[in-house]
Amino acid sequence: MNKQIFWITSFPKSGNTLIRSLLASLFFTNDGIVDLNLLQNIPYMEDTSNLEFIRKINAEDYNNLHNPKILSNYWEKIQSKQNLNLKEDFIFMKSHHALVKILNNDFTNKENTRGVIYVIRDPRDVVLSMSNHYNITVDESIDKLLDENFCLGWQDTDNLFENKKKPLSLVSSWDKHFLSWNKYIFNCPKLLIKFEDLVYDKKNTIKKIINFFDKNYNFKFSNLNKKIENMIHYSDFNHLKKTEQKYGFDEAVNSNFFNKGTKDQWLNKLSNEQIYLIEKTYHHLLKKLNYKITLYNNN
Repeated sequence: MNKQIFWITSFPKSGNTLIRSLLASLFFTNDGIVDLNLLQNIPYMEDTSNLEFIRKINAEDYNNLHNPKILSNYWEKIQSKQNLNLKEDFIFMKSHHALVKILNNDFTNKENTRGVIYVIRDPRDVVLSMSNHYNITVDESIDKLLDENFCLGWQDTDNLFENKKKPLSLVSSWDKHFLSWNKYIFNCPKLLIKFEDLVYDKKNTIKKIINFFDKNYNFKFSNLNKKIENMIHYSDFNHLKKTEQKYGFDEAVNSNFFNKGTKDQWLNKLSNEQIYLIEKTYHHLLKKLNYKITLYNNN
């Protein structure tokens, strides 16, 4: 089967790591006990180790991969089975990239994609989490949330780029990112998970994930009741936070990766002006996703 990639995608700071911890426990353990090291089994597509082949075939392009127009020419090859060196017939891949087209190059395609799990979070909480994670102000976080050209630099743990110009992922704005993966995507199985359900309705969310893989792919899991019990306990946000504090976590940037992990923080931490701006901009999508509107009234 050519369709090898299950995309685990979201706008940044929306619960992607939480869903990956559950998937890693479900697929890569016998007992369902969450281990942050298992997240290596669900890598970023945005990892520079996936780009080495470009250096070998075109050094000039390799040195200019910070230009999305050049990078887009290699998206399909980056995602190929040959480049990913797959041991199984599928792989989970994390990405914050919007599903966009640059120079007629699609970020991904139906030939490579086996399925999509999209994690959504209330954008008013997203900006608070981004502010903490990237060590920027809340207003700067809101600017990124609204920016259709918002980009993130690729992971560069091996310091491959001497010019320090990392390749970029085009995240786009919060709504454009969501719509790109959920409205315009080619026909394939998709699962939408809300961050708030990941935290406050974990058992039913885990069952929803299991049903997604059973119904669409006939995946069966052994020792399932015990797995679910352990997945609920060990993926608790406070447990993950304590694990990070004890052992560290390589995805942390400027502070601890796991911070609050709660909903509706924005009610007490955002100003009325900040809340109004986000609600005015995204009220249609907020309503569609059943997030409450508190200040903006478009009647």
